[in-house]
Amino acid sequence: MTLEKLWENYKGTEVNLSVFPEEIIKQGKVITYPPRKIIVSRGEFPTYLYFIKSGRSLGSRDYADGNQYSYFQLDKSNGNIGLLEVLAKNDQYIATVMSITEMVALRIEAGIIYQYIMENPDMLRRCITFVARDLYMRSGNDGILYYLDGLNRLRYYLIDYYETHKDSGEQIVVTAEYQDIARQVGVSARTIGRSIRRLKDSEEILSVNKKIVLTQEKKEILFQRLWS
Repeated sequence: MTLEKLWENYKGTEVNLSVFPEEIIKQGKVITYPPRKIIVSRGEFPTYLYFIKSGRSLGSRDYADGNQYSYFQLDKSNGNIGLLEVLAKNDQYIATVMSITEMVALRIEAGIIYQYIMENPDMLRRCITFVARDLYMRSGNDGILYYLDGLNRLRYYLIDYYETHKDSGEQIVVTAEYQDIARQVGVSARTIGRSIRRLKDSEEILSVNKKIVLTQEKKEILFQRLWS
């Protein structure tokens, strides 16, 4: 059997709330977090795992240079907080995670989820793919922003945002605030504001009600100019 056929036999890749049985879910507690509420803090022991039911959150780290960088977003589709740490047997959350919008999540003791995964071969396979994909993506992107100026960092961010959210419709509205984008790409909010104006002037993005709107066509233009 070819590798492609074998991949088809093991399709499950997501590790979110939808893949856990009711007897596991009922052991957790549903919590609603207002916008900009810290859910977990870097360095804390991962006593709980969090599975997002609705809303979005942002992960960030403080670095030795005194700056804080946001480097991942979570929502219902990919929304688990703390699973990577628990699978790695690491006794600290690697990042501080804060809600961007109002966020509803199931909080459940990490030990319950870990034991279920270890005793369930299907879940183990899912988690192998989950960890491997995370590593693959980070290996491909590692250090790429270091070589880009502020404008091209924004282009890179918007291309990635479109690819992550393109299943939501033909037009993708970027809901992140300027400050959140700035932290994620490692520049100032003022630089993001100037760069957005330049992208509007060059017709690389659309703007509706002061929000960035992306389409497949605009994403292709961003991509071409990023690497030109």
